[in-house]
Amino acid sequence: TGTEFSAANSAYAGMILGYTRIANDGTGSTDSYISMDATLTVLQTVDASTNVSIAFVAPPSGNVEIVFSCSLYASSKTVEFALSDNASFNEISETHTYDAGVQSSDETDINMTVVSWAVAGLTAGTSYTYYIAGAETVSGSAYIKHGRFRGTGTHFPPIIVKAIALPATIVTGG
Repeated sequence: TGTEFSAANSAYAGMILGYTRIANDGTGSTDSYISMDATLTVLQTVDASTNVSIAFVAPPSGNVEIVFSCSLYASSKTVEFALSDNASFNEISETHTYDAGVQSSDETDINMTVVSWAVAGLTAGTSYTYYIAGAETVSGSAYIKHGRFRGTGTHFPPIIVKAIALPATIVTGG
């Protein structure tokens, strides 16, 4: 009957506004790895030079959650991630740069890593593209593994990035 069962401007809350799936299909020895160093830079695949990014149109609430997941290999490293509004790293804000670390490995580990950012104050109906940047706190060995591994036909999980509409009212604290 046209009755909205959500907070004002939140009719799209929970809707997936954008979706990115990146999975290597090359057979080169390093195609399935994104290598990180000690400098926050936008993550980019080796074989296709694809930026890890998400494109979406802001919902009526102006609030979205960006969710990034990947298979992360690290050897005694702490890894950090950030949101950028440009393919050349440009943090969208200090609070969207997790440079204190997202995941730490105490030895050689391979883990599924999921990172989320709540972004508020976007202009409803406007198109946005955000890029995922990554680094390790000290140079060494940290890789995001994705898709086909060489010619063997074994596969790592794909890199997934989602933009999800949030309601107009978000509880925050500090």
